[in-house]
Amino acid sequence: MPQSNTLPYRLMVLLALIQGLALLLLHQSIELDFWPHREPQWLFAFYSAAVVAPTMLLLGLESTHQRVVFRYCGAFTVVVCLLAYYVGSQAAPVAHVRYQLLLAIFVASICVASFKALMYAQHFASGRTLSYSHLFQLSWRNFLTLLLSLLFTLCVWGILMLWAGLFKAINIDFFYDLFTEVWFYYPCLALAFGFGVIIFRQLSSVIDTIARIQQALMKFLLVILVFVSVIFLAALPFTGLAPLWETGGSLLILWMQALMLFFVNAVYQDDPEIRPYPLWMHRFIYLGIALLPLYSMVSFYGLSLRVEQYGWTQSRAWAFLLWAVFALFSLGYLAGIARLRDQWLRQLSWVNVRMGLVVLALALLVNSPLLDFRKISVASQLARLDTEQVSLVNFDYAYFRSDLAKPGYDALMQLKEEVGEKHPEIRLQINNLYADPFNRVVGSTQQELASAITVIQGTLSEELKTAIYKMLGQNPWRMRQNTAYYLTTIDLNDDGREDYLLIEEQLHRHRMTLFYKEGDTWFYRPMRGAGQAINANTDFIKALREGDMLTENPSWKTLTIGGQTFRVQDHAMSIDFEGRVNLQGRNFQK
Repeated sequence: MPQSNTLPYRLMVLLALIQGLALLLLHQSIELDFWPHREPQWLFAFYSAAVVAPTMLLLGLESTHQRVVFRYCGAFTVVVCLLAYYVGSQAAPVAHVRYQLLLAIFVASICVASFKALMYAQHFASGRTLSYSHLFQLSWRNFLTLLLSLLFTLCVWGILMLWAGLFKAINIDFFYDLFTEVWFYYPCLALAFGFGVIIFRQLSSVIDTIARIQQALMKFLLVILVFVSVIFLAALPFTGLAPLWETGGSLLILWMQALMLFFVNAVYQDDPEIRPYPLWMHRFIYLGIALLPLYSMVSFYGLSLRVEQYGWTQSRAWAFLLWAVFALFSLGYLAGIARLRDQWLRQLSWVNVRMGLVVLALALLVNSPLLDFRKISVASQLARLDTEQVSLVNFDYAYFRSDLAKPGYDALMQLKEEVGEKHPEIRLQINNLYADPFNRVVGSTQQELASAITVIQGTLSEELKTAIYKMLGQNPWRMRQNTAYYLTTIDLNDDGREDYLLIEEQLHRHRMTLFYKEGDTWFYRPMRGAGQAINANTDFIKALREGDMLTENPSWKTLTIGGQTFRVQDHAMSIDFEGRVNLQGRNFQK
């Protein structure tokens, strides 16, 4: 490997090895269930340190200013670890909180923050005056170096698997067993990544060439994108905004703004005096950019309308954050265009340097208690419940369970305590959100289920309670959806004994189950709709309470031939003289 005066090779290889060993240790803590596996706050913090610090140092270290880069990266890593500890604490209790979304948001936001922090750390370490052109160069070098290094690592892993597969094909399993051991592939792949970074950092001129190639490609795409955005805005007065909101228009508009801003910054990247387009096209481009605040106004209106109607959710909070960032970029560019006209690129550089720091700060703040969208969402949705904008029946308990981690868990536990006595069916819903339906684990006790059943007629005996509880134990997921339970007596087989009909009410349907006793054993049979959907409505329950029920004997008897039983279908089919088959009023050509 050729030597260089700018890269500390030995230190970089050591960092890569340390990173691999640290990740191996954390993996083993999960696999073998030792500390910090059961404490997600520490697990998040240690993983953050193991990933962020070595990666930033691998990409940013140079022999000329190692101490400065270490100082900046070290300080940033401490901040990230503190935030990771807080975010990890939102994943507790581990047995009840789903933290997949929590983890995905944390990883994405910290990747953005680390990318920005590394870029500024490298710039400050170089001792240059703050310059957008240098920041842009550093950002593309870091991004492409990281991307190509990961690709190199993947290729190394592929070659190892090919090696293992070839020898396994001739019954030599040693290499396959070795290469798939975690103690081997963590350090091996970490070293491969480290060598990839070293290789591609030495090819900075090639990386810059790739960046110029993508700039040339995006020059044409930006023109098309600006044309589309202008035509779209021109069409809005004729179509109105209503169709836009019906198809998720706010998200589409944010995407349009994001793409416009990305392509503008990918094309206008170096000297503000250099224009990659002829003057007339340059003016067309900045005309489209000057219209971006209109997109911000439209998306603000749409997002505000949604929040007013349905309250804050985590996704709407993120949408507003992105809206604010895009609006600040757009207004900054508009100010430059209005003031400098053809020379507005000077303003672009000024805005981008400062907005980069704003984006860095926001990417960190969203993982802190100061800007926790989960808590904002919980407070908003509970406020809507308190003001009766949404009822207990229509409240989205599953959203709290699946998306809001610990704040959602704490809110549901508190809500269960507050309304559980008066609305035991709500307590059942919440309890079973945290049960395991795949293993048929019921989240509530038999007594809690019994307290939620409204007995319209008859008596809910202990034996029947047990029978109902065991039946629902076979399908515990139903208890997450049921909003009410009713029980009444009926004799459907004319044997002179009372049978029991359990009605499970859901938002859009009813589910009925017949319970009957033969000897000392309880049996149950599900009941299906006879040709029509069983919809949830107040008339159904009202009729049930008033005893408005009618039983009918079947028109056709059951036929048994040789021990095999046959029943006439419920729906008759007729054939007219033209040879067409008619089923429930619908004709089908024969």
